[in-house]
Amino acid sequence: MGVPTDARPIIFWAIGTLLVLFGAMIAGQATPDALGATTASFAGSILLAFILLLIGGLFWITVASSIKD
Repeated sequence: MGVPTDARPIIFWAIGTLLVLFGAMIAGQATPDALGATTASFAGSILLAFILLLIGGLFWITVASSIKD
C-alpha cells in the first residue's frame, strides 16, 4: 500500500524541483535594503535559500543515480 517503485523517481524529481524553485524565489527576492530587513534576516533568508537549493540538488542527484540503463 505504498508508492510504486516506478513512481518514486518521478516523485523525488518533483520534490527536488519544488525545493529548487522555492530556493530560487527566496534568493531572487532577498535584498539587504528592503524596508524592515535586518542583517540577520537577510542572512537567514540567503541561508534558507542556499539550503533549499542544496536539498533540491540532492533529490535530483538521487534520481539521476537511481536510474539505470
